[in-house]
Amino acid sequence: MKALIVDDEPDIREELGEFVEQLGLSVVLASNGEEALGKYFADQDISIILSDLMMPGLNGLEMLESINDAPGSHQRVRRVIFMTANGNTQSVIRAMHLGANEFLLKPVDLDELEHHLASAQREVAADLARQTEKTLLKQQVSLSSAEISVLSRNVEEAYAEALACLAAAAEHKDPETGQHIIRIGQYAAVLAKELGWDQQRCEMIRLAAPLHDVGKVGMRDAVLLKEGPLDDDELLHMREHPETGYRILSGSAHPTMKMAARIARCHHERWDGSGYPKGLKGSEIPLEASITTLVDVYDALRSKRPYKPAFSHEKVMEIILNGDGRTEPQHFRPEVLAVFESAQEKMAEIFDQLSDDCEFETYAGSIKREVL
Repeated sequence: MKALIVDDEPDIREELGEFVEQLGLSVVLASNGEEALGKYFADQDISIILSDLMMPGLNGLEMLESINDAPGSHQRVRRVIFMTANGNTQSVIRAMHLGANEFLLKPVDLDELEHHLASAQREVAADLARQTEKTLLKQQVSLSSAEISVLSRNVEEAYAEALACLAAAAEHKDPETGQHIIRIGQYAAVLAKELGWDQQRCEMIRLAAPLHDVGKVGMRDAVLLKEGPLDDDELLHMREHPETGYRILSGSAHPTMKMAARIARCHHERWDGSGYPKGLKGSEIPLEASITTLVDVYDALRSKRPYKPAFSHEKVMEIILNGDGRTEPQHFRPEVLAVFESAQEKMAEIFDQLSDDCEFETYAGSIKREVL
């Protein structure tokens, strides 16, 4: 059993870490909500979260919401304790709805914290015992595990087919893109794996990233298919497609679709704040959108367009890593850019295997392709 301690103030984080370790718990430290998500999903032994409520970037409530949205979240035992110096009733209510168990005021009373941690450990142990009992009972049902596996696989394939049709609807508006949507999903899954995401989240982004341009279904063909430069009105219309995509996808409660909605809205945002539609900067941009942004640029530069030739892998890497006046490295999230550079051979392999010169293969049909 481990405790994840999240606080953007180093002194507080270290002091709490030492205190919790003295109580016999293993400790994992994170300086912000985004880092905490990565460590939580990477370590199944973390069952207690002690987090600051207000932090730069992803705050405590947004972090907990992201945890709840992850596939299989309801099956994982956890207790969440929030710390805050200025909590209000609305924040407390929202936190409780999201599954928070306790609130502590800063500066934290260590005796009170010890009491809550001891209670959390007992509750986690009891929940794990009940979970084990349920697992044993499930093994006694008449439906065999093989039959369950077949049913589950059928559902997953049907869902992937539905996503494929939605992505293809946007691509039919832009016939120059060929197998672009397939490649985007494969690239994104590779980078997610390099960033330490678990298999389920990698599969989520593989399905979600190809939906980044679904908002193009709402664009006028005269603008989308125009070969020359866009005028101001046309450019404004073109920049509406991220919000259009978000509106199309955000009506679903499914975690993959919620991820796809965030990607659609933010895949033209840039790390330095120079993107659109909202000019988000730094960690305000969802990580999944940052991944999609980079692979989308890579694929666009590698591909032939009416206004440009196809560039070689080497030339594209030079542009992305060093800039060319239009594309600059500061446009991309640093950690994503770093793993992209280290995984560049895989990027090139995906492009070559799924090039537009190959016989077209539907996105859904690529489900069984193993690239990771």
